[in-house]
Amino acid sequence: MPQVFKSIKIGVFIALVNFLIQGISFFVQNFIARNLGTENFGFFGILQTDYSIFCSIADFGMSTLILAYFGANATKGTLFKNVLQLRVFSVIVTAAIMAIFALGFRRNHPVFYGELILTFGLMFQHAFFDWYFICGKFWKKLFLSKLLHTISYSVVMGIALLYLKLDRIEHIALAMVLAALPAFFFGVTQALSFSIFKVTRRTFRFISLMLKSGVPYALSSFASFAYIPIGLYVADRFATSEFLGAYNYGNKIILLCSGIMVHFISSSLVTQHTFRDKFIHIRDILIFTGFIAACSSPLWAFPKQFLQLLFFAVDFSEATLALSGDILRVLSVALIFQAMRMSLISTLLKEKATWTYAILVSSSGAVNVAACVLAGMHLPNSYIPLFALTGDVLLNTILLGYFIRKGRIRW
Repeated sequence: MPQVFKSIKIGVFIALVNFLIQGISFFVQNFIARNLGTENFGFFGILQTDYSIFCSIADFGMSTLILAYFGANATKGTLFKNVLQLRVFSVIVTAAIMAIFALGFRRNHPVFYGELILTFGLMFQHAFFDWYFICGKFWKKLFLSKLLHTISYSVVMGIALLYLKLDRIEHIALAMVLAALPAFFFGVTQALSFSIFKVTRRTFRFISLMLKSGVPYALSSFASFAYIPIGLYVADRFATSEFLGAYNYGNKIILLCSGIMVHFISSSLVTQHTFRDKFIHIRDILIFTGFIAACSSPLWAFPKQFLQLLFFAVDFSEATLALSGDILRVLSVALIFQAMRMSLISTLLKEKATWTYAILVSSSGAVNVAACVLAGMHLPNSYIPLFALTGDVLLNTILLGYFIRKGRIRW
């Protein structure tokens, strides 16, 4: 079986398992949007993006690093204990940083109290043990974890939104934290070891070494928020609250699809450990890009209809639907750019060219931030989504040039 088809097969499996919770989470967004209204739903998008950034800080590139360096060995013996200690340490430190950020930068923002509540959510993430299930190839346990979270999330958020009809950002944030607890404790029963409390000098050396090695992965992970999500922050700063809300509808759909795309990078890493071909094949890129383009075609072909389908509980005004449809059509192009560079990114990760990876992604992200901010300051709001694609165009161009220069491209 060609490498690209095996990557697609594994990626589809992991994506479908994760789609259990991602799909129900998106379903719940319908009723969050309905209860909050368009303007507050835009602010809620800011809260969720802040939370995603701090989740990224807590991870600090460790998930990718552990998969690339250790694989199944990360679930065994002393290495497992040290990895688990590392994960707990990073979450606690990041939760403290998030609380400080909320107090310092969100005090007068509508999301302030929600931000403080999600600080606790950071410590009880349902996906905290995903690295353990994936590295050990415990696919059934991964599935059970996602299924459990899907059920608990559906029940808790259903009661909160449909029965209690919560319509304040902080109350909805609290419900989300409570919904994550069952899956978190399932992971505790499967992966937590009391040896985690045995802290030795080796523990500190391991944490120090991993954090140092994880810097390029972390920078790259942080830089991902300088691409599509930066448009939401620019809209919050420079656009009207109505535009922010409309942007958040399209942004939610693209983030859902981008989250699925990440699993294909993991699947490509898994298959590259099996295949020893050092070349990157254009035909593989075209096949995968065509696959993603076909899957995402409704987003740019019928954006308004797709918005009405996915946000079925929302009573869109004609103006909001038209504006959000235009935003979704533009942002959907980012998925094709992501597909084009999937094999290029996974090759850099497999070959541990981490600093090259970090520099390319971060520099392109910095350009993207600058372009979006300038667009927000000097151009009509409608240009913000278009300029949010600047980093994707630049990154793909640089990556392709890099591998052409290395003589690694073949048909």
